[in-house]
Amino acid sequence: MKTIQNYAPPDAQSLQRLQDRLGFSDARMAELAGLDAATPWSSFVGGPEPRALGRQRLFFMMARLALDEAQWQGVLDAMHETGARFDYDDALSASAPPAPDPVADEERKFGMLLVSRNGAFHEMEQLREFAHFAHEADVSRYVNSVFYDSDIDLCRFRFADHDGLTDAARDRIFDAAHKTITRFEFDGRIYHGGIPPESDG
Repeated sequence: MKTIQNYAPPDAQSLQRLQDRLGFSDARMAELAGLDAATPWSSFVGGPEPRALGRQRLFFMMARLALDEAQWQGVLDAMHETGARFDYDDALSASAPPAPDPVADEERKFGMLLVSRNGAFHEMEQLREFAHFAHEADVSRYVNSVFYDSDIDLCRFRFADHDGLTDAARDRIFDAAHKTITRFEFDGRIYHGGIPPESDG
């Protein structure tokens, strides 16, 4: 039987792009990967030395996403038939939204991945405007991805590990967001921005 050889794990940025495409929270990604409380998902996508995702865990994750419900249940049944005993509570069942269509929900501008969880037109327009302002302010290289969570109407930023990401650069990123994004999180706080509507008067 052939086995996977010369395995190189996906880097933190690739795993973050997967999470952004799925629109899953850190807790939901931990469930998808079968992690316990002692190993948070954030340790794989952030920090100075992100953890490497082992091939068995990655295989489990991708199988869960690639197999339909009947196929997945067949795998669990086979595990039971082999003698394994376990409880199984599927938090990723039919209630979980499918991965968004990457054509409708994401695009790359000036090196930044722009993602709208539900592919909302107004969200993608705000993200494109943000990208232009960030590029004009010469700070686009400091932003890996911008994810607009349509379900909670909140935009989040994933910054690049970059020596030039100074406080001044972060301020310029904030200014670009404040000009274009209706509701966004920055340094742990929620802000309201965007171009104000014209008055009726």
